[in-house]
Amino acid sequence: MIDIANQSTATPARAQDIAEHLRDEILLGQYRQGERLPSERDLAARFQVNRGAIREAIKILAQLGIVKVQPGGVRILGIHDASLDVLGPLLDLGDRGPENLTSDLISVFGALLALSARLALQTASKAQEQRLLEILTESPSAGDLPNDNNAAEREKLAQFAEALTDINNNLVLRLIGNGLRTQMVGRLERRHPSATSNEEFFRAMALTIQRSDANGLAKTIIQRFDDIKRNLDATTIPTPTEFNRNPNHA
Repeated sequence: MIDIANQSTATPARAQDIAEHLRDEILLGQYRQGERLPSERDLAARFQVNRGAIREAIKILAQLGIVKVQPGGVRILGIHDASLDVLGPLLDLGDRGPENLTSDLISVFGALLALSARLALQTASKAQEQRLLEILTESPSAGDLPNDNNAAEREKLAQFAEALTDINNNLVLRLIGNGLRTQMVGRLERRHPSATSNEEFFRAMALTIQRSDANGLAKTIIQRFDDIKRNLDATTIPTPTEFNRNPNHA
């Protein structure tokens, strides 16, 4: 039975839960592109909530770009029409998600970082170049040492990427990078723990910065992320997924 007295305070959290449940069903292809979502009344009965909670859940799905509210009902959109915010939930689906998603993400992030690095080094002052070198070469203090070396290297790379965006001051790159990092944080490591060190990569980047070689820095980054992608592809065994089995899912 629905607790009428608590509906007003419980609706936002419950709506979020419902949206996430429906989101995963849509991403897994349980609803086809162009198909109508069940009615508000049917969804309210299914989740044992009032229709206001369902409307809020549908708003969340619409903001993700995976449904469209139209006269006569809510239609499912193709995944290619979705916003960047759907990337994290897709990663969370693991092997049930789209094939090659992680590999594609690594390629895009590497290209984005390479572009940011080239733009930054083309305009960086000597002081800014020195700051980049400090990030790449400094070791964490004893009190700051993480439990594993990979965590320290991820933090160093994050600091380096942030310093690059501060230098090139490109708002578009910053916003896209923020969106990608928000979706990626913790997810890639959970799915594909790194087995290789980035220390050689950091040294190679430092050498190009010492030479003020913007194109060389970008090339070094691209090569590193290409290596990561090849290693990932070599260790990934393709498996059929619900997402890939549904030919009607865009």
